[in-house]
Amino acid sequence: MSSVPSLVWSSRENIRAQLLSLLETVPLESVDLRGRVVRLLGVFGGPELTPLLLERFFDEREGFSTRERALHALVKQGAPLSGPDITRIIDVSPLMCPCCSPSTEEVLTLARTEDAWEAAEAALLKHSPQMRAHVLTSTEHTRLSPRLVEWLYSRWFLHDRHPLAEGDDWDPRANLQVAVAHRERPEARMLLDAWARDAAAEVLGQLSRAEPRLQQSVDALLLLPLPDLLASFGQEALLRLIHRIVRAESVAQKVAHGIQPSPPGSFRALELLVEWREARPLLRSLLCDFDIADGVRHSLLNHLLDHDRAMAVRWALAAMRYPDNAALVRFVLQGAARQPAPGDRPLFLAALQGEDAETQVFALEGLFALGESGAGWRDRLTSLVHSSDERMRLRAAACLVREGQREWLPMLRQAALEPPERGLRAEAVRWLGQVDAEASRPVLEQVLAGAATSSPRNHASGADEAAWALSRLGTAEDRSALLDAALQGFCSPGIHRELEYHLARQEGRPAQDVLPPWSR
Repeated sequence: MSSVPSLVWSSRENIRAQLLSLLETVPLESVDLRGRVVRLLGVFGGPELTPLLLERFFDEREGFSTRERALHALVKQGAPLSGPDITRIIDVSPLMCPCCSPSTEEVLTLARTEDAWEAAEAALLKHSPQMRAHVLTSTEHTRLSPRLVEWLYSRWFLHDRHPLAEGDDWDPRANLQVAVAHRERPEARMLLDAWARDAAAEVLGQLSRAEPRLQQSVDALLLLPLPDLLASFGQEALLRLIHRIVRAESVAQKVAHGIQPSPPGSFRALELLVEWREARPLLRSLLCDFDIADGVRHSLLNHLLDHDRAMAVRWALAAMRYPDNAALVRFVLQGAARQPAPGDRPLFLAALQGEDAETQVFALEGLFALGESGAGWRDRLTSLVHSSDERMRLRAAACLVREGQREWLPMLRQAALEPPERGLRAEAVRWLGQVDAEASRPVLEQVLAGAATSSPRNHASGADEAAWALSRLGTAEDRSALLDAALQGFCSPGIHRELEYHLARQEGRPAQDVLPPWSR
């Protein structure tokens, strides 16, 4: 990779000119490098690059990765496309990797003129009702033109919903998803209400007879928003249904694999149990029930950390008294430590006083972020820095450095360059970047450059952490180092977000902070 020239951070126009010059000189055989250049053009380009990106996408001599990145750049930059271009892209897209290419609905956001709408409609008519239903459902979060949404909705209501209703299990579900996504429309609301009444009556009948298995329709029924579920079932019956599904999921997780499948609707039932405030008594009883599989309680706590963090922390504080809860308590600690809040401090302090090294590691992380200090804190750190646990020693050393004891810096720097165990480099680089980034810039640059040029790529190398630390320093030299890493082959989405962040700030646009790697 030594032949790849370095890039210099300056203005958008200057960086774009450097990238365009490089693209002209890199041979087609250098697929990876061309793909990386095109990806960076997606960051530093604009509507004026639309012709070039279309040319790269349609050129069959280009590698698939380069063509996919050209299409991503087109969608990202959002310039409207002509009807013929929309048609050609949709015709070519199925040949690309569906996991790597933009979706059909993302491409259709570029249809904003009469000829583009007509081309999009003609292209969608060649696809299946299932595909059109999928695109129509996505309009909740994809900015399709209102004209295209109206066409898709009319097509579904008048035509597509009928063959879907007669299809296999997934086809009627597609109808329901469309109706839920467009429930503000009278026709969809009418269909939704009728379907919910029929399905609820069937499920309630099964509940009253205590049949051992629920029909597959439960899975689809639970797609309904909570108010619709309450209107269809009533509070008591809905609680009974959720409780039954959660118990059945617990049994399925405990028995040997395959003997009893997960019940329909289990994932959504666990979500509802957390989202629905009136279900909190049932939620608390399940979290405290040792007969419920740990996997079920883990899922409940995962949802709870997103919806009611304080309740999850209170549960963990109480659950610490019972050794069988140790793994679940560690999970809550880990989640809280990623983005700690002042209310988490009692949990961190209690964990730090315990004997479990893994919980202490998360407690150190959380208390560090909350700015813990004082003589008692330093005494505890002085003890933990001699722990047999490598992560514990590194975190305690970082905390002591922030307390002014810089004699512990060499331990962090050495672990960043020559980690004593696999995977510990990222840990050391993370803490070095937080307590000594300015003075340790050469170490951070060395880690980032090494990750970009190593073969094979080692994404546990600490490069994400080094990139984040250099980004926070934010000089032109640091931003140039990020550019070089992206060009040399450090393929982390985080580094491109960092570049976008600095470009937005430089141009006076709103810039959303990039979360550190350990909080993503």
